[in-house]
Amino acid sequence: MTKLNILVIEDNSITAKALEHDLKHAGYKVLLAHSPHAALEYISNSSFDLMITDINLGDAYVNGIDLVKKLNITKNIPVIYLTAHGDDDTLEDVAETNHSYYISKPYDSDSLLKIIKLTINKYRMNHIEKVYLNQDITYDMSNRILYCGDKEIKLTMKENLFLSLLVQRKNQIVSTYDIVEYVWSDEFVSQGSMRQLISRAREKFAPLTIETHHREGYRLKVV
Repeated sequence: MTKLNILVIEDNSITAKALEHDLKHAGYKVLLAHSPHAALEYISNSSFDLMITDINLGDAYVNGIDLVKKLNITKNIPVIYLTAHGDDDTLEDVAETNHSYYISKPYDSDSLLKIIKLTINKYRMNHIEKVYLNQDITYDMSNRILYCGDKEIKLTMKENLFLSLLVQRKNQIVSTYDIVEYVWSDEFVSQGSMRQLISRAREKFAPLTIETHHREGYRLKVV
């Protein structure tokens, strides 16, 4: 299997080396840029599957948000912000860019690696068109529409996210942690909210089977 290539933009050499070590140890290839200038060279001339960037890059004229805007013009690549900046103005600027996650420093390596997996899976799912789940049920991944025969089954945004994750990992157990991260992202989630989502999903996705695996997660059974 081809290793995924991740562009890391970080001006702090210690943090950059730590990120490079964590990502390579997890099996990824890494392009490392210590400045906006180096990052722009990679954005213009290199191929990569994911970009992780700090916001403050020690440059008075170009920051990580500017680089993401530049990236969005030429490439459709998922982006993770990894930064210590969390003021309201910065968050508003971040919200205007096409990004997948915003992670505050200091970061936890295990959590970052899980978010990278979720980000890549979400990106891939959005580029799959139709998945046939049985003779009658089809899921249009691009437009996020579930069909039973020719009839469209109306789904909420969270039901769609949940189904997308289960479809991508059909016949595999998906942990509760992964579901929460993918469906709710940074929102607080109660056990009641999770139970309600599962209940609605089982009703709407029927006759598909969503199995409960105690203390592990859920599995979409597709024959």
